[in-house]
Amino acid sequence: MRGATGDRRMWWQRAVARGFAPPPARPTPYVLVGRDGPGSDVRGEVRADGVRGARPGTAAFPLPSGGLGVLLPTYVGRCDAAAHERTFRHVLDALAEVRRAHPSLPLSLWVGLQYGPGEDEEALRRLRGLPGLVPEGLGLTLVGLALPGPGKLRTVTTVLRLSVGLGYSGWLWTDDDIEIAPGCLALLVSRFLERGARGAVGAHSVALPRETATSQAMDRVSGVTAPPKPCPAAACLVVATDVLGTGIPVRRLTDDGYVVFELLDAEAPDPLHDLEVLPEARISFYRVSRTHDTFQRLRRSLYSHVTCVADYPWPTARVYLTRVLFHGLWPLAAWDGSRGPVRGAQRWLVKGVHFAWFCGVAGSLAVRGATGRPRRQVAWGDEGDYRSPTVGEPAAGATAGH
Repeated sequence: MRGATGDRRMWWQRAVARGFAPPPARPTPYVLVGRDGPGSDVRGEVRADGVRGARPGTAAFPLPSGGLGVLLPTYVGRCDAAAHERTFRHVLDALAEVRRAHPSLPLSLWVGLQYGPGEDEEALRRLRGLPGLVPEGLGLTLVGLALPGPGKLRTVTTVLRLSVGLGYSGWLWTDDDIEIAPGCLALLVSRFLERGARGAVGAHSVALPRETATSQAMDRVSGVTAPPKPCPAAACLVVATDVLGTGIPVRRLTDDGYVVFELLDAEAPDPLHDLEVLPEARISFYRVSRTHDTFQRLRRSLYSHVTCVADYPWPTARVYLTRVLFHGLWPLAAWDGSRGPVRGAQRWLVKGVHFAWFCGVAGSLAVRGATGRPRRQVAWGDEGDYRSPTVGEPAAGATAGH
């Protein structure tokens, strides 16, 4: 992690950091689905000390080098095969626009499909059906990757380690439950290349509320608390490969948090200069509808904020706290009256509650660290149904835990 050392942290950051000690990343077996049937599959394992087995880009599994890697992570239990196919076609349509804008740019699409107990053959079956959906002339290399779950970050880190040496200048990440507006990916890629393939460029996210009271309430709250300058979200962004290295550390709970903290430049006049969101590049997604799932997601997000703040140098953490997370919470951060005094007061109240919860989590981790009982993991809340704007109605077969 860039600058994530203890010598520039405050004493309380170190105390909080000791309260979170996730277990080391476990080895991840994988199957790279070959183009010529099961006999051409490549199997191996990603470990902390490297990759065991044939790497992509070798004679055993040839791949072109350079350009952009594109990652679509998902899992078997997310939805049925038909919904997975619709999602894949939707991403292909968006990538076709990238190809028209950049005819000579190498593009490699990695579909990381996680499976649970007894689902490995279904994962391979779904991946083997994808190459036939890629239009001729798209100029895109497809890599189907099956691996055990759970956890999106497990897929991200596995793909990053497998792709070392392929020379990608950046990675385009997209989620499986979003609708990508026309031109979105082409705009992101164009802007990323204009920036010299540096930093991160993300889409503008439009959250669609569902009919439940919880979803409607979260929609109103988010409208009040949006920061003055948004940060890219991992649902749809392009990020430079050198930011990601060979994987996201196990201490990070979200890929968004890792990218943002790695790219914050506390010494610059604009500390967020390497983080850009394009308003004209848009995606949409449905908000979580149930109260329990909403609470679990907010809780995990808060733990992500707290642990990032605890791990990174104080100048970086201070910028994040005052310019992003708690902007408008005077006197901790600048007052925000840009949308009138009523909205400013509403922001202050919501951020005050958020800050109290933040302090509670940080305090609990500090106590755990001091007593030798650090927290090992943080649960992720998930829907009991899967709903994407590209699918419309909930699809059967969703499971929790990703």
